[in-house]
Amino acid sequence: MGHRITNKVSIGGDNSGRITQTGIEGGDADATVSSLLELIERLTTEVRGKDLAKQEVLEDTLTDLAGDLRAGDAAEPAVVRSRWEKVKGLLGGAVQFSELVAKISDQVQKIFS
Repeated sequence: MGHRITNKVSIGGDNSGRITQTGIEGGDADATVSSLLELIERLTTEVRGKDLAKQEVLEDTLTDLAGDLRAGDAAEPAVVRSRWEKVKGLLGGAVQFSELVAKISDQVQKIFS
C-alpha cells in the first residue's frame, strides 16, 4: 500500500479574513461589497460629464446599483446582476472604462452568483 501521509492539521480560533479553498472564496462579505461599491462609485465619477449615449439612463442605473449595494443583505442578487448587465450594455464597450468594467464584473460574479 505504500507510505501514507499521517500529518494532522489542527486549526483553532477565529478567522475574519478571506479564506480560499479549491477556488471558492469566503470571508468578510462586507469588505467585498464595500470594495465593489468603491469601484461602482469610481465608475460613476468617471462616467459623469462624458458625452455617452443614454448618459442619463447610465448614471441613474449606476446610482440604483450603488443603492442596492448599500442595502447590504436586502439587495437582490438577480437585481444587482441585471443592473450591472444594463450598465455594461449602455457603456457599449467604451475602451476607457474596460479595466474598471472587468474588475466590477469579477466582483459582481463572485458576490452575487
